[in-house]
Amino acid sequence: MMSRRRGASERNAAAGIGSRRKGSGKHLTYILAGMAVVLLLGSAVGSTRAALTYYSENYTAEITVSQIGVSLMENGEVVSSRDYDNNEWKTSTNQGSASASGALLQNLLPEKNGKKEKLALNKSYEEKLTVRNSGAIDEYVRVRIYRYWMKDGRKITTLSPSLINLNLVNGDQWIREPGAAREDTEKECMELYYKGILPSGSETAAFADSIKIDGQVAQEARIEEDGNVITTIYKYDGVEFHVDIEVDAVQTHNAQDAIKSAWGVDAASLGIL
Repeated sequence: MMSRRRGASERNAAAGIGSRRKGSGKHLTYILAGMAVVLLLGSAVGSTRAALTYYSENYTAEITVSQIGVSLMENGEVVSSRDYDNNEWKTSTNQGSASASGALLQNLLPEKNGKKEKLALNKSYEEKLTVRNSGAIDEYVRVRIYRYWMKDGRKITTLSPSLINLNLVNGDQWIREPGAAREDTEKECMELYYKGILPSGSETAAFADSIKIDGQVAQEARIEEDGNVITTIYKYDGVEFHVDIEVDAVQTHNAQDAIKSAWGVDAASLGIL
């Protein structure tokens, strides 16, 4: 059982890429920010490894509880992972061993002549997100996607999360939370449950393949005149969009009860078993 980005688990500062557009008295700033956290929930593996050893004159065999682990992947690269190994949890991220969580969107903007391009509204950028079972036992997987806007350290509730268009794909393999329609994109948090067992060493189909910032974010503006100078000031100048991803996994043993306990959903009625 594992994984997550944000909430009841440890988080670290999001990595950001700034992009600024200027010209003819117009000024608008967008900042990209993303975070990834992998959290292990409700694992059948305890704080110590269970071991059973048999000895005889001619035969020695050792049986130990298998490892459990999960990794979040972005465009084929590991963003963050957490695995149970040798009686302890081991976390690795694309931010280094000292960081508890990884960073998304670091390579979202392509480079040209050694410089990153500026963020363009209404343009789709590749953002393929998958989950890999990095443990030694099979598991069920859930992801939580958080999308929100920030400015000067405060969340902006007047901008809809749907303007951060993370394109969800493979809806036949990734099931939305109970009561949610696939086209419902207004919520800050969306939950997706992977249908079926994710075997050890395997990777899911992508649950998202691109991201686009809706141009509506730049539509609200006011005009100010100072003599011969006319300035267009956008209402949401300097806003940041954030995408946080959490990944959880649950062991297959006693799956129905384990999923109910860890995630609070009926796995059978949801159709993920």
